[in-house]
Amino acid sequence: MLNEILKEKRKEFDLTQQNVADHLNVTRQTVSSWEVGKSFPDISTLIKISDFYQLSLDYMLKGDVNLMKKIKKDTNDLKKYQNIKEILKIICYGLLIIAFFYLAGHAIGKGWAYYTQ
Repeated sequence: MLNEILKEKRKEFDLTQQNVADHLNVTRQTVSSWEVGKSFPDISTLIKISDFYQLSLDYMLKGDVNLMKKIKKDTNDLKKYQNIKEILKIICYGLLIIAFFYLAGHAIGKGWAYYTQ
């Protein structure tokens, strides 16, 4: 599991959680929560950890079922939010088109009324 790997490597390098936190620009509490399996680092931080401890991402990730589930869930959530974003864009463009035609029709109607009097 990732939490065990992180704790083992930190101790192997004879570092404190604060040392690791300072290097990764996170809090000591964040490092602690990773090491007890309470939370997981994000992808960019995982890459920093991989470089820092000289570990492959493959080694760090593949054995941790919970982390793989989280990554899959995050990916699905991201896709869902991207779809929602596209739908909202279409709705906004549609409203803009409706507003344009409404205002254009209103202006044409006023012009027509002026000339027919």
